Amino acid sequence: MPCKLCRKQLKDWPYPDKPVCYFDDPSSNWNCATVNEIREICYGGQELPHGVDYQYCEDQKYATIKIDEIEFDDGCWLALWVSWYKNRGGTDALWMLSNDGPPKQPTEKDLLAIIAFYKK
Repeated sequence: MPCKLCRKQLKDWPYPDKPVCYFDDPSSNWNCATVNEIREICYGGQELPHGVDYQYCEDQKYATIKIDEIEFDDGCWLALWVSWYKNRGGTDALWMLSNDGPPKQPTEKDLLAIIAFYKK
């Protein structure tokens, strides 16, 4: 099922090609509204005093977002790692990293908490 932000976005989507929500299909997502907000935080990290490390190599972009100050239901997480190619609307990878376990793909609730933290 599409995330809350994609459902809202779809109501006013003016183009024939509809977005593909990350939470419906992580490998083929395109213009997911929630993930686009995360990518905006990545780009904004260039101006933020700390918390986001944005890099690129040719057309592949990646960023690490510091999230250790955010409370999550399933414990403490250190960073969200994000990777995407160019600015075509798709995101290749989203991983939450911890110091005491394997990485995990974030939930919608996780991403909304990160967005709320960085947008305040």
